[in-house]
Amino acid sequence: MRSLSVAAETRPSVSDFLGQVQATYDKMQSYSSVGETTLDLFTPAMGSQKSHYTFSIKLARPNLYRIEREQHSPYMNTSGAAWSAGAGNFISVPGQKPMQPKDMATALSMARGLSGRAAATIPSIFFDLSSNSLKSFSSLKGLDAAFGPDADIEGDPCYVITGKTKTSGVTIWISRKSKLLRQIRNDLSAPPKVPDMTDEQAKSVIQSMGQTPTAEAIKSMKEQMNVCGR
Repeated sequence: MRSLSVAAETRPSVSDFLGQVQATYDKMQSYSSVGETTLDLFTPAMGSQKSHYTFSIKLARPNLYRIEREQHSPYMNTSGAAWSAGAGNFISVPGQKPMQPKDMATALSMARGLSGRAAATIPSIFFDLSSNSLKSFSSLKGLDAAFGPDADIEGDPCYVITGKTKTSGVTIWISRKSKLLRQIRNDLSAPPKVPDMTDEQAKSVIQSMGQTPTAEAIKSMKEQMNVCGR
């Protein structure tokens, strides 16, 4: 009796596969999802701190979007949104009037920290912005990326791709069926060092929103963005 063998699945390179995933998003005219983000941070001074975000994302071409989020942490519960309905880009910050950045890229960048990074993932991929995380993942120098064992996310079989540098690791889960991103996990050996916003940067953002960059406005903008970036 001859034994039968099943040939192993042939997969493209990680960069070629991520190009296929990008092509899937490029063909979509609209996108919507809900999800969760968890930030688990440990420092010797503060101990273990965990923040939990829930978010919803709605996108449509050519430049319509709405990203809503709620943050839950031991110290605060807040909510906010970033959106464009076709007549400008807006972002809401707790306790402040809605701000109006000059363009989508600026709005999503400002919303990144406020949304638990949700604004930096799918929207940048869908609209193929310069912050597109798929392209960053496939082109990052020093990243040792490879397919790992497949896994399920909520019953959806997924390809798993892992990457690692000297200071961080990233894992992404992509649906085998839809070729859409299902989950991202970033593992950092130390919190990312994000430089504080300067007076000139704050002034530029305020002017882009059509407001007067007074000393008080610059101070308020820096405090909001520097806290969100941490």
